Parts: sequence; C-alpha cells; structure tokens
Amino acid sequence: MNDQLIRDLLHEVADDMEPADRLDAIRAATAPAGRRTRRGWWVAGGAGLVAASVVTALAVTTGGAPQTREPDPVGPASTAGTTATDGGTKTDPVAVYFVGDTASGPRLFSELRPEIDADSRVLLAIHAALGGDALDPDYRSPWPEGVVLRQWSDRPDGITVTLEGAPVKRPAGLSEEDARLALEQLVRTAQSVSGRGKVPVDVQIEQQVTDTILGVPTTAPLTGSPDRDVLAPVSLSEPFEGQVVDKDEKVLYVSGQGITSNNRLRITIDRVDGTDSAGDGTIKGVLRPDRHTTFGPAGFGLAGVDPGEYVVVAAVRSADGTTETDTRRITIVD
Repeated sequence: MNDQLIRDLLHEVADDMEPADRLDAIRAATAPAGRRTRRGWWVAGGAGLVAASVVTALAVTTGGAPQTREPDPVGPASTAGTTATDGGTKTDPVAVYFVGDTASGPRLFSELRPEIDADSRVLLAIHAALGGDALDPDYRSPWPEGVVLRQWSDRPDGITVTLEGAPVKRPAGLSEEDARLALEQLVRTAQSVSGRGKVPVDVQIEQQVTDTILGVPTTAPLTGSPDRDVLAPVSLSEPFEGQVVDKDEKVLYVSGQGITSNNRLRITIDRVDGTDSAGDGTIKGVLRPDRHTTFGPAGFGLAGVDPGEYVVVAAVRSADGTTETDTRRITIVD
C-alpha cells in the first residue's frame, strides 16, 4: 500500500464529514460520544498503534493420489504474508472478513491483507470490511453504503469501534442473516487487527445511544458466534487473490482454515483456460470434523509449470455430502 493511496483514503474519509467545521471539532475531541465514554483513536485526526494480528499456519503432510503431480513436501513457513514498512518494521498480515456464498448459505471468508502497514492497518482493514473492498470478486459486505469508522480504541478489557452512518434498525432489503453476518464480519476483523484473540468488541454509533445496530442487539460487547455457525467450510489465506508468483521461487504455498467431515482437503491448481495443471493432491488429517482448524502452508512445486493465469481451488466435503470450495486466481511468471 503506497503512501499516496493511504493519503487519498484518509482524505476520502475526512471529505465524507460535513460541514467542514465538524471535522475540526472531532479532531479536538478527547472521548467518543456513545453508550460509554472511553478514550480512543479518532480516525479523522489521529494515529493509533495496535498489536499486530498473527495468523498461524500449521505444518502438514501432503499425500493422496494426484492426477497430475504429487505436491512437494512441505517446506519452511511462507513469508508471503509479512511485509516491511518504509522504516523496515515488519508487520503480520491482517485477516479482513467478508461474506461469500456457500452450499449452506452465506458465510464469512477471511482474506489476508499483507500490504497493510503498521500505521494504517486499523483504518484500512475496517474500511475494507465495511465497504466490501475485497480482492476476491466472490466476496462482499452486507453493510449499507456510507457506514464509516470514526473511532477505534484497543484497551486491555476490549475493543471499542465507533461507526458513523450505521442504521439502528435493519434496512429494507437486508436479511436478518446478512445483518448478523455484518456484525460478525466487523467484530472478527477488529479482533484480527488487535491480534489478541476473541476479545470483546463494543460496537457503537457516533453521537447516538442505541442498543441495536442493523437490528442486531449490541447492548453488550460482542465476541463472535461459534466458528461453525458463521465461517465458511473452507477459506484460503494464501495465495491471496491476484498474487504474482515467480517460477524461480519453485514452490507455491497454500494455507487457510476450514472444517470437513473426513479430515481431508483437496487442492488443485489449474490454468484458467483449462489447458494445464500446476498441482493436484490431497492434504490429509488437517481439518477436524468438530471445529474449524488451520492448514498449511503446504508447498506445491512449480518446476515445469508454464507461465500463465491459474486458479487455486481448495475443496472439502461437508457432513451432508456436499463439496465446498474457495478459490484464488494467481499469475505464474518466468
């Protein structure tokens, strides 16, 4: 994320606030107005530092009966999700949550953002979640247009997220399920930015006292529903959508999280035009049938793979026998 893009985004958020003198007032404020009074970080006029989110990938073994090429043995942990800021400080990737369709209905998918630097990770991650700014075109956000982050506070007892423009009642056309997923999406993204696990997230509306947002009760801070109730059966963390992979790196790493009935995950890497395959194999014993777990990074060799556009598909079998998938499009270059 370059400096000019960050500046443009900050100006965009500030420009949404009218009249202009209101922006000055907010910059001068020291505490949010909402159900509770807490000191925090104002998006419009301050800078906040939060703990980095750590997404842990477990080492696995690869096996099965691939149709084209057996996956290479798992190599060292991938560094694709770690970036250095201008000052050389490395930051861990942030998981931004979006809604996508599955055979079981809409569920949450996590999308890693390795390009978010330490100084702007709060603003950019929450902005992306609220606005549906997903890299993967299959993902979306149920939040109505115009909802923006106005304050962020990360304290030992939990996180406070103050929004502007969020409806108290559920808008017409927004289903009850999507409204619930919208709050889950925001809560889990905030927890990822904080990096402290499932800490309570107090979601408020600026200058309002309310017990609901989008019609969902928010009287008490939210920690998130059980994973199996809201998360997609399988969700890829890496590669990320649109990633460019150099053949000279020799290995493509695949990781993510999910739940399956048979503890098996199938990975295929095929050309978009269907003319070639870069990998096809089964990762065994990595996903449990009782709860979501992480898998990878599993390495797939790139030796002999022709450059081009490819789609990485992670597939699991659900308890009802249906197959659930998540995909990433990548480009392999010489």
